[in-house]
Amino acid sequence: MALIEVKKVSVIYNKGLTNESNAVLDINLEIYPEEYVMIFGPSGCGKSTLLNLIAGLENPTEGDIIIDGQNISEMDYAQMSRFHCTKIGMIFQAYNLLSSLTVKDNIILPQVFLGNHDFKERNNRADVLLKKFGIYEHANKIPTELSGGQQQRIGIARSLINDQPIILADEPVGNLDSKSAANVLDIIKELNEKNKKTIVMVTHNPEYLEYAHRIFYMKDGRMTHVVVNKKSKHLKKDVTQKEKEFDLLARSFPGLSEAQLHTLMIPFKAKIMSEYLLTSLNTDQIQRIEEFIKKRMSGKFSKYEFRMMLDRSFEKGGIGLDERTAIQYSSETEKIIQGAGLLQKNLKDKAESLNLEESVLKAKLISRYLIRSYIGNISEQQKNRLEHLVDMRFKNEIEAETFDKVLDMPSSEGGVGLDKRVTKKITRDLEIILLVKFGTSTDIK
Repeated sequence: MALIEVKKVSVIYNKGLTNESNAVLDINLEIYPEEYVMIFGPSGCGKSTLLNLIAGLENPTEGDIIIDGQNISEMDYAQMSRFHCTKIGMIFQAYNLLSSLTVKDNIILPQVFLGNHDFKERNNRADVLLKKFGIYEHANKIPTELSGGQQQRIGIARSLINDQPIILADEPVGNLDSKSAANVLDIIKELNEKNKKTIVMVTHNPEYLEYAHRIFYMKDGRMTHVVVNKKSKHLKKDVTQKEKEFDLLARSFPGLSEAQLHTLMIPFKAKIMSEYLLTSLNTDQIQRIEEFIKKRMSGKFSKYEFRMMLDRSFEKGGIGLDERTAIQYSSETEKIIQGAGLLQKNLKDKAESLNLEESVLKAKLISRYLIRSYIGNISEQQKNRLEHLVDMRFKNEIEAETFDKVLDMPSSEGGVGLDKRVTKKITRDLEIILLVKFGTSTDIK
């Protein structure tokens, strides 16, 4: 069950007036307990506004925000104050420390707002955090006597004093040098992994994205897409569950046939393929191309119709791409559809006639497609190793990360010996083929 739910939320300033503007528009997202997510985008895209909405510091013009089952949009002042003290800890870019209080008193302050009058307990809580973050010897100083990195550690300690389950961080290392930033990011990572805090962090720096389990991308006030970080431990947990997902879908809709269940998955697969293709398109183009991919995958668009709609102007119902880009996107889409369709084909008889397992034959055919697309001429040894790796990936005997690593590994060390840029493209194509293969028709023309 989601810990944080944002449902169709918009913030519209001066609504109905000539100077109406949208800070965020029609945002939907779910964040689960113990996740570490980042909201990423350029300055002015609405990411800090979204964080403030989750924190309850701003009210949405439209939509609902549900935190731990409570609709915070419906809370009165007293309920919201209690919510802040018990559910949300915040870390700010500018630290927001009170220079009239000591370091220790700044940390203790949320305990006062919570109504904890036990002086000894409050001090013990603060001492534990001061020691944890290496600032115990500075407890009686004022914050401005400390460095930026130390002040941010005070801010983190303050966010934890009430032991809230959710930590919201708004550009927490934006004012820090690289060494201090790395230290603070490691602390936040530890809060997630060891203390099991749910972390929601806003950033415009792509260097920090590797820390997150998932990244929500924003542009012009809209959520454009979500990316799962393949390097995170969280993803590995999800991968082990994928085998159960189709069975879960079947149990949820017991009256539907397998073909009907696959049809239900087409919008999701179309969204994934859209993210695979898209680069600098605006939000309206992204939404429209997603609809076109759905039609192509379900056979409602022919290959020619799909390509023409990519090239047609936006005003006339198309996407408005230049001809070269439209051809590229169409080609990429067709390669994935063909590859996924190949994996769906029944090649058992053909495989038996060649004295091969069906998966091995499919691995050979997919490998030929990959070689033609990205490699060209390679040795027989390299080809055999590539086919073996593809077969192992089909059977989920190796992870995508290992597959990529062995492709790049020198032949003398047992690898395929391909250029790193090529290995990334091959791994990317294979993963998207594996993802969309379920339910992809072998008869799409």
